[in-house]
Amino acid sequence: MTRIVSIFLFFLACPRPAAAWTEGPQLWQESYFFDALLQSRDRMARQQSDPQLSPMLKTVAGQVAQQVANLRQIGLYMKAQQDNLRYAFGQDDPRQSLSTIASNFETLGAGADQIRNNLYYLTARCRLASSQALPDPELYQGGLLILGQIQQLQLSLNTLYLDAAAARKIVSDNRWAADKNFRFRMDELVRSVARVQDAVFSVYNAAYEFAMRCK
Repeated sequence: MTRIVSIFLFFLACPRPAAAWTEGPQLWQESYFFDALLQSRDRMARQQSDPQLSPMLKTVAGQVAQQVANLRQIGLYMKAQQDNLRYAFGQDDPRQSLSTIASNFETLGAGADQIRNNLYYLTARCRLASSQALPDPELYQGGLLILGQIQQLQLSLNTLYLDAAAARKIVSDNRWAADKNFRFRMDELVRSVARVQDAVFSVYNAAYEFAMRCK
């Protein structure tokens, strides 16, 4: 059992989704996100961009990079779960080991869900920035910086999904020892990882729109 250890991940850049709005430089629009006059403010914003726009883009790029690091850390733990599963299924009675691994699955799934939420909040920030986008080389480079980090995010997600699928195959090959509840937790983890893809598409589209408006 010494090889089967519960995982506690305290690695999220935004502990609560709302933190994505309060950390680092902010656009003046972000203070009025639910204001009914936002549409008219957007029209005014197209005449002159917010002076905090460029620093905010660098902050968003850094926050996306943090999500890349988070996914990679989850990936390392996911690989460890494959070894743990092989060890557990090699025991005569793997129930206690599988119970600990199931808790690890829940923790990893919660981490993936939090990354997904963080990316949706970063998408909202990019869309607010797009409302003030003007042709500008510096802003265009800021958009490209975010797109570059999103590319790394996609690659990390691809690797994580493959590792999650490999872990599920190990469970599937040992149905004799994995009960229905354990298999459900394994499937939920894979679904949590797969759902991150929608958020990656969302933040990519928002950043791409911004970059094209600044080009």
